[in-house]
Amino acid sequence: MAPLFFALAPSPALAEPEAEPWPSIRFFDRHDVGVYAVQGADGVWFTAPTGQNCGIWGRGSFACRGEIPGAPPGTQAVGWVTGDRAMHYDWSVPLRMPSTRAHSTLAPRTYVEHQGTTCAVTADAETYCERGPLRFLITNAGTWLTPPWMDLRRR
Repeated sequence: MAPLFFALAPSPALAEPEAEPWPSIRFFDRHDVGVYAVQGADGVWFTAPTGQNCGIWGRGSFACRGEIPGAPPGTQAVGWVTGDRAMHYDWSVPLRMPSTRAHSTLAPRTYVEHQGTTCAVTADAETYCERGPLRFLITNAGTWLTPPWMDLRRR
């Protein structure tokens, strides 16, 4: 019986997935949420290094209001409100975000956690918030959000 030889064609190179922009906040300092509480208001509120008014309120809703770098003109907020299926910036976020104004700026390499949501400021003055798989990152160069309908994506 003659031996069988198999020739294997080289497989095409797999494209490298685009790097995710999400920072690692594992070694950041946790701040006491009491510093960011506003008397008479629900939640915790802070000013982002890029000037947005940010908060975590209710059952972990979170958003930042102000100029959102890289968003369509006229966009005034980015966030997630309890009941939403995805992160987004559109006309509805500022309407559903409380009008509470922050009194303190969140310092670089620190984070606050409230009702299962975490917001942090990186050493590069970027504002990052997450709740489970829902995330956004605001930088001077642009704003990143987790993709919409990510729960329906095939794995």
